[in-house]
Amino acid sequence: MFKFYPDFRAVGFSQHNDKNSAFMDRLKYTILAVSLLFFSMNTYAQFGGPTPVRVALAQEVMMSPVRKVPANVQAKFVSTIKAESRGVVSQLAEIGEQIKQGEVLAELTDTQSKLREQELKDAVKSARAKYEFLKSENSRLRDLLKKNLISNSELEQNQSNYLSAQSDLAQTNSRLNQYLDQMTKLTIVAPFDGHVMQQFAQPGQLLNSGDNVLEFMQDNNLEVVVYVPFKFKSQINKDAIWKILTNDNRLIDATINKFIPAATGMSRTIEVHLSVNDDILWSGESVNVMVPKQARQKVVAVPRDALVIRKNGTFVYTVVENKSHKVDVIMGMAEGELIAVKGLLSPGDTVVVRGNERLRNLQEVKIIDNLVN
Repeated sequence: MFKFYPDFRAVGFSQHNDKNSAFMDRLKYTILAVSLLFFSMNTYAQFGGPTPVRVALAQEVMMSPVRKVPANVQAKFVSTIKAESRGVVSQLAEIGEQIKQGEVLAELTDTQSKLREQELKDAVKSARAKYEFLKSENSRLRDLLKKNLISNSELEQNQSNYLSAQSDLAQTNSRLNQYLDQMTKLTIVAPFDGHVMQQFAQPGQLLNSGDNVLEFMQDNNLEVVVYVPFKFKSQINKDAIWKILTNDNRLIDATINKFIPAATGMSRTIEVHLSVNDDILWSGESVNVMVPKQARQKVVAVPRDALVIRKNGTFVYTVVENKSHKVDVIMGMAEGELIAVKGLLSPGDTVVVRGNERLRNLQEVKIIDNLVN
């Protein structure tokens, strides 16, 4: 018994070691195979196969060097809405509320309006009755005069009264219509689509004609006001299109709609107004106007991503017959995503915009539209 157990334990231990050794050998071979596979995949594009790239075309465009000038966006129309009739405020739009053209901004109430309206209507009825009577009397008297039954003076007196009654009827009708028009103005409606910016009155407040009620800003009619240095006056032309740079680095077009042809203030600047149509801009927002320094000129431009900038210079890669070609360039003015370049580059040349950081000259490439770099 004493000899058997040591032999059993020794045999079991040896079998266990053999299994571990076989497992470790298989693990080593697996790691080596995976490493070789990854190495071959990473080096294929660099040494064995074409490098995937995304490309764009060099373009001939009109550009001008620009200067950033701070400016402000403002609504073209901000109106102070006034009461046109006397009354107590019964309804008032809230600050920030959007109101469509023709919708109610405020409602005024005049407790005496019904009584005054009835009084004027009764006056019209009385004037009309008098007018109708004198009109009929005038016709009767004319017949009597033809028969020589009355004197001419009686007809002339009637004629005078008849014309006076006709005038009184016209005046009372006019007073009634004016009052009815005034009553319609107790309901104040929006003159255009816009937002309420400020309240000058409160519900229950008595307002007289001419009192301020609300400040109302027109929607979708913004303009950018910029003060341009006088030395750039030659570039200021009505209907010219300039670029606006927003706070989130978006470029949008704006058209010059008016300007003051004079240098004003100590800074000697020209006030220029530009129309913009863009939902992302808000009134009061600060922007930069890209003011052209000189007339636009033709240049060859490429996307900014096409440039490879190194200490020893700047270059782009063109693609000709599926091979990359390094072209040294000198950067010029920029506009949006395009930048002007000078070098051995022509409009229509294919330039690499993705994958160019790892390229070498005369390297074989493959153009892939959906390349993710």
